[in-house]
Amino acid sequence: MKQFIICQIELSTMLFSAIFVLGGFLSSSPNVLAVGGISNSKVVVPSAETVPKKHVEFEPFFSFEFVDDRDNTFRLGGGARITLGILDNLEAGVNINYLNHENSDLIDQVNDFGDIEAGVKYRFIDQGDQLPFSLAYQGGVSIPTSGNDTPWFIEIGGLILTKDFSNVFSMDSDFVFGIVEDDGWNFISNIGFGYYIVPWFQAVIEAAYAYEDIDGERSTQIVNITPGFTSPVTDWLTIIIGVTPDIYTDNTDKEVVITTAFTFLF
Repeated sequence: MKQFIICQIELSTMLFSAIFVLGGFLSSSPNVLAVGGISNSKVVVPSAETVPKKHVEFEPFFSFEFVDDRDNTFRLGGGARITLGILDNLEAGVNINYLNHENSDLIDQVNDFGDIEAGVKYRFIDQGDQLPFSLAYQGGVSIPTSGNDTPWFIEIGGLILTKDFSNVFSMDSDFVFGIVEDDGWNFISNIGFGYYIVPWFQAVIEAAYAYEDIDGERSTQIVNITPGFTSPVTDWLTIIIGVTPDIYTDNTDKEVVITTAFTFLF
């Protein structure tokens, strides 16, 4: 069993991490989806780690979304992520959202095939004796499949920072800028902390900020939090569960999303 010893955190590292995350939150970002198709180590926030070379992650995921609006809107989503480890520090993958169900007092039922999201992650700094953190590049594209004039989203680039304070306590943070097809742009930033209470159970708390500005329309903003956990029950299977309530929104309805995922490594 692992030794549960939290190492003393260097002040310089904490200051760097705080500046990195604060910069992300204060810089101007929502399509709250960030880059799809890339791996993560917590519930939503990606990590700088990549899928091992010549291995594949397959992750079915499901979401239950409750919207705080007059119509009592409920959405059910389902999909799968496939991510390939191309090099020791490079991965690429795709999310296929095969189920997009919506029901409300206004409409009986709508069933669509969801968007397709592709992404890439390249880690160019590894945490070690000389460097107190890992850094990775992320970028991707969201391709709409429905015929309701949903725009394309192109995440032209962002950074992921990962800091392992010990073998049981870690932090991931990221930001990504995107271009919206209809002359707009968005920005998304996340931060997450994870602590392994036991080797097979990691408690997670995350926060996210998203901003979207589309020409000719009002900008929207979202701030939410995600408590949850990951459970690496075997070397090849990890279970992920999280609950994401919006705590602040501007020009959009508040939502609560329950997420479950099952990550298989081959």
